[in-house]
Amino acid sequence: MRPLRNFLLLLAVILGVPGLAHAQTADEKRLSITKDVMEEFARGGIPSVRERFSADLKDSVSENDLKGAREELAGAAGAFQSQISQTTRTVQGAPVYVSKSQFEHYKVELKLMFDDTNQITYFRIAPVSDVSPETMEASAKAITDLLRQQQFKEVSTRFNDQMKEAMSSDRLEASWTHVMMHLGPFKNIRAARKDPEFDRVDVRCAFENGQIIVRIAFDPSGKIAGLWMLPAETEKDSQI
Repeated sequence: MRPLRNFLLLLAVILGVPGLAHAQTADEKRLSITKDVMEEFARGGIPSVRERFSADLKDSVSENDLKGAREELAGAAGAFQSQISQTTRTVQGAPVYVSKSQFEHYKVELKLMFDDTNQITYFRIAPVSDVSPETMEASAKAITDLLRQQQFKEVSTRFNDQMKEAMSSDRLEASWTHVMMHLGPFKNIRAARKDPEFDRVDVRCAFENGQIIVRIAFDPSGKIAGLWMLPAETEKDSQI
C-alpha cells in the first residue's frame, strides 16, 4: 500500500503548487476569452469587444475602427458560420491566443494578446488561406521566376483587385529594372520561406553583385495581395 500512498501524496503536492495551477488556469481563461471575443465580434457586439481592451488599445482603436474592420471582414469572408478551434502560439517569445472560425467564403483567425489582468493588448482578425506553406512557397518561387524572365504582365494577372490598382505592370518592370541596375543580372533563387504567422513568403534572390528578398503576400484566394523587393540580410543572419 505504501507505493499508492506515496503516489497520492505526490499528486496532492503537484496539485497544491500554486504556480502550476495558476499557469494552466491563465491559459484556459485567455483561450475562453478569445473564443468569446470571436463570437461577439462576428455577431456585431463591438462595444462588448472593445470593453475588454486595455486603456492603451482603446486609445489606438476606436469603436468606429472596429465597426469598419467588421464590415471589411464581412465583405471579404462573408457570414460567420462556426468556430473551429482555439490555440496558443508563441511569437517572438510571447504567447498569442488564436481562435479560428469558418466564415462563408474563407477561414478567419482572431489573434489576441493580453496583459496581466487579462485585458486585450493586441487585436488582429483576418481571413487566412487553406494553402499549405509548401504550396505557398512553390507559388512564390514561380512568381519570382516570372520576374526573372521579365514576364511582368503575366505577374500582374495574378494580382488581386487592390494590387492591380496599386501597381501596374509598368511600375513592376521599373522596380525590377532598378534592382538589376544596382545588382547586375539575376543568378538564381536561393531559398523561399513562408512567414509562420502571415500568408506571405520571402524569396531570397541572388544577383551578380548581391541579393534581395522578394516578399510576396497572398490573399485567401491565392492571388497576390502584396509584392516588395527588399534588401537582404546576410544569409548567416537571415531567417531564410
